[in-house]
Amino acid sequence: MGKRNWFYRQLLSYMPAFLIVISFIFFVFFQMLGDQSRKEAVKANETLMLQAMSSIDSSLKTIEQMLMTELLNNPDLSTFYKSGTENDYYLNMRIVKFMNNFRNSYPLVDSIYLVRSRDGFVLSNATSSSLEDYPDSPFIKPYIEQAKKDEGWSGIRNFEEFSIKGPKRVVSLALKAPFLKTGQGFLVVNVPADGLNRLIESMYSRNVSYIHIIDKAGGDVLPIGKSEQERSIVSSAISPVTGWDYQSGLINGKWVDVASQLYNVWFILGIVMIAAGGLWIVYAARKNYKPIERIVTQVQKLSQTKAATLMQGSGQDEFTFLQSAINQMLEQSNTYQRQFREDLHVKKAYLFQQLVEGQHLPKSEEWEVLRDTMQLNDLDMPQVVCVVEIDKFGSFCSQFTQEDQYLMKFALKSVIQETAQEHGGIVWTEWISGDGLGVLVQIEESDEPRGRVTGMLDHARKWVQEHLKLTVTIGAGAAAGCPAEIPESYAQAQQALKYKMVLGSNRIIFYDSLAKEDQVAMFDYFQLVHAIAQSFRLGKPDWKDKYDQLIQGIGQHLLSRDHIVSLADYLIYSIGREMGKMTKEYQELWDEAGHRPLQLALHASDTFEQVEESFMRTLERCYEQLLQIQVTRNHSDTIRKVRETMEREFTNPDLSLDFLSDRFDLPSKTLSKLFKEETGQKFVDYLIELRVGRARTLLENTDHAVLEIAEEVGYLNVISFGRMFKKIVGLSPGEYRDHFTRDERDSAAL
Repeated sequence: MGKRNWFYRQLLSYMPAFLIVISFIFFVFFQMLGDQSRKEAVKANETLMLQAMSSIDSSLKTIEQMLMTELLNNPDLSTFYKSGTENDYYLNMRIVKFMNNFRNSYPLVDSIYLVRSRDGFVLSNATSSSLEDYPDSPFIKPYIEQAKKDEGWSGIRNFEEFSIKGPKRVVSLALKAPFLKTGQGFLVVNVPADGLNRLIESMYSRNVSYIHIIDKAGGDVLPIGKSEQERSIVSSAISPVTGWDYQSGLINGKWVDVASQLYNVWFILGIVMIAAGGLWIVYAARKNYKPIERIVTQVQKLSQTKAATLMQGSGQDEFTFLQSAINQMLEQSNTYQRQFREDLHVKKAYLFQQLVEGQHLPKSEEWEVLRDTMQLNDLDMPQVVCVVEIDKFGSFCSQFTQEDQYLMKFALKSVIQETAQEHGGIVWTEWISGDGLGVLVQIEESDEPRGRVTGMLDHARKWVQEHLKLTVTIGAGAAAGCPAEIPESYAQAQQALKYKMVLGSNRIIFYDSLAKEDQVAMFDYFQLVHAIAQSFRLGKPDWKDKYDQLIQGIGQHLLSRDHIVSLADYLIYSIGREMGKMTKEYQELWDEAGHRPLQLALHASDTFEQVEESFMRTLERCYEQLLQIQVTRNHSDTIRKVRETMEREFTNPDLSLDFLSDRFDLPSKTLSKLFKEETGQKFVDYLIELRVGRARTLLENTDHAVLEIAEEVGYLNVISFGRMFKKIVGLSPGEYRDHFTRDERDSAAL
């Protein structure tokens, strides 16, 4: 027990200082936590205020803009101010209907009334009167007499249209009418303060915070319910739309301010406590250091004697101390070595990333030092960069836990390294992404790069498929003769993996073999995609043939995953745009049965075959539902026959709505409306599309003069034909033929 007296003395010496400092740290922590909470509350309160201001400004601005639009475009309003009379009951009824419709469209609006300057007539949504008899004449008269300029939204005021209802607190906007000319009257819209309160009351809790709105004159647009002593203003802002002053803060904010002021007291008290603790530690350390100093002195003296002397004597405490010190040093040394090995893996991964991305190209001498330390590849030899990508990585992540994923990735990395050793090769493997393992394969001078990579990695690929129950696809770049070419080989390996969708997964894809394939421009497919979308919208069954033609075209060429995804996105966009021309019923069908399933299928597909099958299945299902809708519509069959007639006789110059209305015994206006509803296009637009499409075919495949082509597609006037062709295509017929001929010649040269 006596041997531990020094330990307990040390413990008791430092314990008071420890308790003092720890206690202060706890106090400071909770104080800072409270202060941080207060700051967050202030910040949240400011955000709330800005959101409330934005909501009110947006609503008022929308009402103002829509009224301006009506003043510009509504013929009834123009007639009312220019030539309307008090006895024009039909016009006044239409105006009242407009005002009621506007109130229904914008529930925030309480009332609207119009004032005509020349006869002093006032018409509101509830009554009509002369200006002198109208209860709100004191507000509008200064505007009419030009004593008050248009200042936008007014401050809070009382509006009483009927004495039986009593006054109502509103803000008003007076707009000169007509809007762009010398005013012949005014339009006044009133928004109740209660409506503004309801607009923002769901944004905050009245028990926690408040919002106070003050107009330019100091009136309370949105008053507060708490007394002045119970609230504290923490945020304020001026609305750029109305000029109102928005103030917000916290309920019982005074107490929050008092609590926050105690922070300085705690801070000073903490400094005093730290100083006291520091002095205590210094005192205890000086007092307790004396026996340690004596031991150190003895150890220094003992270290100068011989080993035999160290083994003699009865002073065991010193040797115990030395043994403890040595054991600690050995333990620290082992820890440092273990930490060095762990850091070595991180450094290797970082160095690999820099090497393949071209961020760090080491010199020969520097690399030799790193190579000896980390067992790296010899960069004087050719290197091939490969990227091993886990197939169906989304399913892999959802199927396995994090621990299982780590084990399987470790197994994948290990099997590649072991396979390389079995084949007498040298590889450097590092994970470069969640689903990608980078592999740097060293090629001997006598080896053929492709055979070397295939021999090592294909064996590993098969082993992974058999034992790990997953597949990998490997992209291999060209051999890099020097370190500067390694980033290019890495980029080629990544590019090769982009063709996995078309070539298939669970294989090795060499970038060199891709260069021999015929790669086409994406633009070559856009015309076909547009034709598919149009046929789909019109309910033509030939969209399937065009879809098969698109799939066959992609299958004959080599497109990367990026190109296939872009083409699929464009197909979804094109059909959606075409369906957007139809009625709401067709648009809802496309959104539910077409757009969403296609997007999900595209993101869930790893191969081109999966994209093809899922897209065809979804489009067929959507197409069948589209036909069912057409069957249920009364005039679908008639419009289909009209469309077929147009497709047969679009070259007839006499083809028109009147021509078709006589043939199908329908009024021309009715026929035009039904055609628009069923096809999503106007009659004249569809006719122009047929004629311009035929004209483009003739310009591309024949040498006929433009005049002859115009007559062949139903235009008697070549000037009208040329103008319409340029409007649709963007080029005149002659320019289009020259452009097409030049493109054909360039393609033939390539």
